[in-house]
Amino acid sequence: MRTFPLDSTWELSFTHPETGTAHTIPATVPGSAATDLMRAMILPDVYTGPHALAARRWERTDFTYSATFTAPKLHPGERLELLFEGVDTAAAILVNGKPVATLANMFIPHAVDITAGLVKKGPNSLTVIIRNAMDHAAERARAWGIAAFQFSHMASTFEAMYVRKAQHMFGWDIAPRLLFGGLWRPVALRVRAAAEILPDQFYFAVHAVDRDQRRAEINLTYGLAFAPDADWNAYELRIEGHCGDSTFHRQFPVHFTHANTRFTIENAHLWWPAGYGPADLYDVSLTLLYQGTPVDEYQTRVGLRTVALDLHTDAANPVNHRFAFSVNGVPVCVRGSNWVPADALHACDAERIPAILKLFTDSHCNIVRCWGGNVYEDHPFFEYCDEHGLLVWQDFMFGCARYPVHPEFLAQVRQEAEGIIRRLRNHPSLLLWAGDNEIDATFSWNNPGNTPPSMNPVSRGVLKEAVAFHDPFRPYLPSSPFIPDDLHFAGQEHGTPEQHLWGPRGYYKADFYAKNTAVFASEIGYHGMPARTSLERFLSPGKVWGHFNNDEWILHAAEFTGRENGPMGKRNFLMLNQVKQLFGESVDAGNCDAFILASQITQAEAKKYFIEMFRSGKPRRTGIIWWNMIDGWPQFSDAVVDYYFEKKLAWDWIRRAQQPVCLMFREPVNGILELVAVNDTLEAAEGSFRVRRVDAADPVAAGTFTVAANGIAAVARLPDDGRPALFIIEWESAGGKAWNHYCAGPAPLDFPTFRQWLAVLPTV
Repeated sequence: MRTFPLDSTWELSFTHPETGTAHTIPATVPGSAATDLMRAMILPDVYTGPHALAARRWERTDFTYSATFTAPKLHPGERLELLFEGVDTAAAILVNGKPVATLANMFIPHAVDITAGLVKKGPNSLTVIIRNAMDHAAERARAWGIAAFQFSHMASTFEAMYVRKAQHMFGWDIAPRLLFGGLWRPVALRVRAAAEILPDQFYFAVHAVDRDQRRAEINLTYGLAFAPDADWNAYELRIEGHCGDSTFHRQFPVHFTHANTRFTIENAHLWWPAGYGPADLYDVSLTLLYQGTPVDEYQTRVGLRTVALDLHTDAANPVNHRFAFSVNGVPVCVRGSNWVPADALHACDAERIPAILKLFTDSHCNIVRCWGGNVYEDHPFFEYCDEHGLLVWQDFMFGCARYPVHPEFLAQVRQEAEGIIRRLRNHPSLLLWAGDNEIDATFSWNNPGNTPPSMNPVSRGVLKEAVAFHDPFRPYLPSSPFIPDDLHFAGQEHGTPEQHLWGPRGYYKADFYAKNTAVFASEIGYHGMPARTSLERFLSPGKVWGHFNNDEWILHAAEFTGRENGPMGKRNFLMLNQVKQLFGESVDAGNCDAFILASQITQAEAKKYFIEMFRSGKPRRTGIIWWNMIDGWPQFSDAVVDYYFEKKLAWDWIRRAQQPVCLMFREPVNGILELVAVNDTLEAAEGSFRVRRVDAADPVAAGTFTVAANGIAAVARLPDDGRPALFIIEWESAGGKAWNHYCAGPAPLDFPTFRQWLAVLPTV
């Protein structure tokens, strides 16, 4: 397929919502109407000061993109398509003034055949009319109605459920309300040949591996287009692949456009998640031949691995709950973070994603959960994950609401799911499809009829069927957390094996956290202040400090009502309370820099505690995906890196706590602190260690340790005298020298003392 980007000269036309004046300004594609308006100084920077509120005045504005193009010369049998990788959201497409398509989904690419409407010589005009999301949603709501107990966790955003647009854009705790539309991913012309390989029909599935014999069993599905006047019996398909010294080659006749075949790869190089082995990838080429001559070729990369989810719930005896992933038959303890919007304005995603993903690999994550209020990331995201052994938990884009069940909506969901599954299913990093974020839980939050979650036609019907048909070799989880009917009716929806651990957001060692029953935590977070330099970038000069929760602090906590006691506005007071829980009154609340440091220490200790709780609880506990790595706009949040890539203290402490081989303390039991070695690799580890107090040179414990592959081992036991202390844990093994720390003693701690400890911590 030949492609020609349409990224040159575009114009954006609109009527100003306040003046009624018509405007036409230069536009950038890929882009957003918001970024174009800010560039033209018609809209203030919505990321700074109070200006995000100005976006509300533009919510019912339509935008028109215009460009011209010259069509490439077409050979006999070829067709020309307009390929829109991402249109946000409802749009009418016109070529030379004539309608050619109507679109209504931000999440998926759209291909529009325009062969018949082309001007044979000279320029063709292209017009894209972006309809505003509010009117689009209202029309659907009028046509489909609203269920008596349709539910949205954001009471002011019912419109979000009717629009296949990133749900966070309507306002969330991690994002501002910005409803501007645009051509947010590339637009191109694509020439389709009469005979070609169809990439979205190519499915390279590994249905079994033998690690000992180094063998992989492959199920290959393919789709082709044949020239209408060709001899179908003269086509052949050749597939070749290589990875190091491992190769495979098959060539066979094809007598129909779609089929599948099975074959075995010997001397197979397996793909492993980070820490468990190399993320080996095969370069694969698929060649379509006609009468022995190649007519099309498709190149990609694949990995040889199997994935499985061991999920079991037992309402009668929750101790039997299981939620565990395995790769190539090996249990994998996962540790990582949730992926929220790379940028609240998704046209800016591409430039940020590589640096964000590096934060994951540099902090020893082996999983990223793509959360259901975002967008589906594209191939470059998954290619990075493939190459670095970073597993991807992929939610479908539904969250915290019960969506319409109208047949037209369900048909749109099916089209979306099938397209996304076929687009992403060949990436070895893709671990799991999850139907949604927290919608099973909504059946407990607002469900007077006590309807069970299994009655959700989106997650239990459309999405489940789409995965089963198009990607049957990958696990499907209906919801996160998944609440089967037996737990729902038993009133145990908070006792599922996989949990989102939010609760009262109080002291991080309080019973809610310390006594949680989760086998696997797919969300858990804690607040931390951004850096002072970042505050000065996104807040007005008089709003950086002073009144603790001023109007701009409230807005940048994602509270767009301006109410200090609103659901998000009070989160800053939660952050203040968390600092007081750890340090009492020992922090000077009038000192901005002191409070920032105290808040970042509190967040760092909390997240380190959560990670080590789950890692030191293996094998019963099998993974943690904490919330979250980085902000998608400047705000006060749970992120450990702020929007400007300034790392909070927690990032570095998480990096040490997530080392594949790590020594850490469990919380004291009966006056004893137990030091354990956790090994999340497939090689046994051994070495020497020493433990000392941060303010002393002599060790309180020293010796050697040995821990089995993928195992955990007790290393030492120390008496707990109940007094505050900071222990430095140092060890040396085949992987080199490393260290971790542990904060002992009950809260409140003394903040000046902790600052002294912090000053003498190792720096490497």
